[in-house]
Amino acid sequence: MLKLSLPMRLVPPLAAVKLTLGLVATWATYARFAGRDPAFAYGNYVLFAVVFGATGALLLLGGREDRRALALGGFFLAIATSWSDRPLHNLWQGDPASYGLLALVDALEVTAFVPYFIWVFVRELPSPPPDRRPYQVMIRLCAAGGLALFAINLLAYVLQLLGAPQARALAVFAPEARQEIFYSFVDLLTAAALLVLPWKARQAQGPEKRRARVFQQLLALMFGPGFGFLVIYLLGAKPFFDARPHLLYWISIAGLAPALALPVAVPYAVLVHRVLDVRLIARRALQYVLARSAVTALVAVPTVALALYVAAHRETSVATLFSGPRVPLLIAAVLVGAAALRYRKPLLDAIDRRYFREQYDARHILGLLVERIRSIRDSASLADLVSREIDLALHLERTALLALDPRSGILIDPRNRMRRLDWSSSLALTLSNASAPLEVDLESPHSPLLKLPERDRRWLADSGFRLLVPILSRDGSLLGVLGLGEKKSGLPFLKEDRQLLHAIASSAAWVLELEVEQSLVTSQSTQSTQGGMEPDDPTPRELLLSLPTEAAKECLKCGTIHAPYTVFCSNCSKKLEASLVPYVLPGKFRFERRLGVGGMGVVYCGFDLALGRRAAIKTLRHVSPEDVLRLLKEARTAALVSHPHLAPVYSMETWQGTPLLIMELLEGGTLAQRLLREKLSPREAVDLGIAMAGALAQLHAARILHRDVKPSNIGYTRNGVPKLMDFGIARVGGGLDEEDDEIFEGEEDDTAVESLPSWSQDDESRPTVRFRFAGTLSYLSPEAARGEQADHASDLWGLAIVLYECLLGRKVFTGPQQQVLARIRSGLVPDFSQVLPEHDGVLGDFFRVALHRSPFRRPASAEEMRQRLEEVRGRLEA
Repeated sequence: MLKLSLPMRLVPPLAAVKLTLGLVATWATYARFAGRDPAFAYGNYVLFAVVFGATGALLLLGGREDRRALALGGFFLAIATSWSDRPLHNLWQGDPASYGLLALVDALEVTAFVPYFIWVFVRELPSPPPDRRPYQVMIRLCAAGGLALFAINLLAYVLQLLGAPQARALAVFAPEARQEIFYSFVDLLTAAALLVLPWKARQAQGPEKRRARVFQQLLALMFGPGFGFLVIYLLGAKPFFDARPHLLYWISIAGLAPALALPVAVPYAVLVHRVLDVRLIARRALQYVLARSAVTALVAVPTVALALYVAAHRETSVATLFSGPRVPLLIAAVLVGAAALRYRKPLLDAIDRRYFREQYDARHILGLLVERIRSIRDSASLADLVSREIDLALHLERTALLALDPRSGILIDPRNRMRRLDWSSSLALTLSNASAPLEVDLESPHSPLLKLPERDRRWLADSGFRLLVPILSRDGSLLGVLGLGEKKSGLPFLKEDRQLLHAIASSAAWVLELEVEQSLVTSQSTQSTQGGMEPDDPTPRELLLSLPTEAAKECLKCGTIHAPYTVFCSNCSKKLEASLVPYVLPGKFRFERRLGVGGMGVVYCGFDLALGRRAAIKTLRHVSPEDVLRLLKEARTAALVSHPHLAPVYSMETWQGTPLLIMELLEGGTLAQRLLREKLSPREAVDLGIAMAGALAQLHAARILHRDVKPSNIGYTRNGVPKLMDFGIARVGGGLDEEDDEIFEGEEDDTAVESLPSWSQDDESRPTVRFRFAGTLSYLSPEAARGEQADHASDLWGLAIVLYECLLGRKVFTGPQQQVLARIRSGLVPDFSQVLPEHDGVLGDFFRVALHRSPFRRPASAEEMRQRLEEVRGRLEA
């Protein structure tokens, strides 16, 4: 659950109370003719207050786990209260004693917190930046200013109630004061936040960039007319419009009218996972409506014209009515109307194909698939056909059909690309009771699948399915499951998609039910022939089906991975032990050998079965199914980042709750392995720093923090090119809330590669002290060691420590872990001039700045660090 700030907790309830009483006051003053204000537009004020207030309430109630939704909801609700001030004031000013509560509510100027909410929203959209300090400064300024204005207006009310003369001095801070101090503060800070948003959106990546761009388009569309008029008004037209209040009123209404769509459009642009181009939607929708209207007109217009012609000449005889020069025209109208009526459906289908080609093709393909399924006779052919055609229609990331094997009671993928599912599991029972396709969303707190046992939720996380379509027999039992991954377009499954998939599942049920009956008959015949004895050896099919779900066997000496049924290593003849990974990840990777072991996981060499290339596969800590989905999103974000000195993240898979990070295989080893052999020269260390600083600059621009820069996470290609690794498991800005930071249990050194892995427990010969931090102890910044929020400065500190160790040839911080932690927290780094006096003249100043105790004295960004290192390289070459 989110930890909310004081304004976020208190302001929305106060705004809701004020808005509600403001609407009551509006009705009361309007109903009482004597209390009406002739200059007050009651209808417009109510309309704006209701639209903005209702949208704010929906965002606050429906987005409790999304800080963006809460900030945007508070923003709308606080704005809505500005339309409550006038009715409340009109109602109580005549009789303060009778309306004391309304007068008190009128004094609660929650509009003062509008800049606070918009700045929180800008910080979170599209995701929080690595360096939050500038935003935090503005947020605290807005909170302090809003609280001051709120308190001053409340104090003015109390002093006025007591008859104190000081109330008049405080009146200048009221919203309606001529000095306009109140709205100058609110408008200037709000405008500043909206101006920052385009700059922030330029640094976004992928879908986040599109979402931010759409938000900017909406702002321009909704506020552009009003802002344009305001500029004209302030640049010299003020006297002209002030002399014509009626004209000013209607122009103001016209300028604000587009803003009524903002509360509906903006939440969509911000909260929906994928957003389409607004201009394209509007243009295509208009063309589509006009085209369909034209077809309707071809049918309706001739008929209506003929009816009107007959009605206009109802006193004329039929013979006269349909004679003369009008006959060809009447015949043409009848023919056009009849032809349009006859070909209306083909014409509408052609329009659908023209404007919604993909959706129409999908409907056409899936409709034909229902017919083609009837010619299939076995589950393997059915799985191939269904998976191929559904992918062709809907363009999914993955598709699989699991069919029931009656001999084992297991739902099996005939193509052997998906893990098996126990027919007696809770998930299978849920599917058998489902009357419609079941949506998979483990991130939603309202998903019914969260009630499933952890084993079933892990199966869902590993599968990557977004929609499960049960295949049921005539008696309602589960025969199979059709699993569909997310659409590559990012769009949700439409109601029409679900209906067609349900029809496909119904057709597939006939094939699977027939196969089950034949399998049972064959099984009984086989048992009768063999005298009820089972075969001694498993069949090749059963052996193949065991590979995706069972752990592989691993040689602890040479690291070779073998199939689960193997007993001895084919290389060194040693007895094999159970591995952490399968021999084959269904349809994707085959594990070949172990490359190394570290504190964060084990690295394997794997072979990509689809692309025919080798890759490094790193196992991460065992996590919950919900965390698996978060890691998958972070891996997708990391895969969008490209740099010559970043080891690319290909993808992320999961296996039985263990995340598997798929990365480029760096055959040149790691920096940690190189430092065991030799230390680097100053020129080599500086070149390495320039390369890594450039890579970090690219990560930070994409709002990704590495959080674990160390020698074992810097690898080399076969040609000696250094690359930063493991940024795919870094915390992406916005992946977690700032108050709920991710915590790992870390240990002092995870860079050494042990000769033998220890699967079950820590190495007892090297006891560790557990800390709460994200990263590796020796490379933590002082701020991170003290438990403060990590930012880009943490990565830069880690890189500076790595470069220090490259010159030193050993660790910078040595000794017991408690002492190391205390020294890091205090920023006590060994003096460069004493440890490496021979390099102090050229490199000393750089390290004294980069490892300064105060973060404000260090380089402000990775780009600045890279420039400083280039200056050092210039001095080395001189």
